[in-house]
Amino acid sequence: MQNETEIRIVPMNASHIAEIAEIERQCFSEPWSEKSLAEELNVPSAVFLTALAGGRVAGYMGVHHLGDSAYVCNVAVPPEFRRKKVASALIGAQIAKAVEAGMSELTLEVRTSNIPARSLYEKFGFDHIGTRPDFYSAPKENAEIYTLVIDRK
Repeated sequence: MQNETEIRIVPMNASHIAEIAEIERQCFSEPWSEKSLAEELNVPSAVFLTALAGGRVAGYMGVHHLGDSAYVCNVAVPPEFRRKKVASALIGAQIAKAVEAGMSELTLEVRTSNIPARSLYEKFGFDHIGTRPDFYSAPKENAEIYTLVIDRK
């Protein structure tokens, strides 16, 4: 029997979409729809990973590989799975995928007020490189831009 705290990272598939859409509604003021999430399954540049714990979706992270850069479009972990290393597992897996794909960098935006997420990205070696004023709406807020340069030696 799988331990509730054991986290497995797998590619997102159609069976995960409904739970991921619910996580989107819990985490974001402007959530992605089930249709938008499902469409990502057919995008060649999309690398969406799902965290599973105890047979449930515990979070997900979507990245698009564009040229030799990878752009993080979303990371979401529902409240009941926070502070259980789910986001860390997803970020680590996406970094590994970016390295495997020959990416030179991984870039993302995060709300200025999201200090826990910003701290987590910094722990993984992401550098704060700038601010996008009024990037987010509902509520309006700046985005902080973070980039991880991938050493391809």
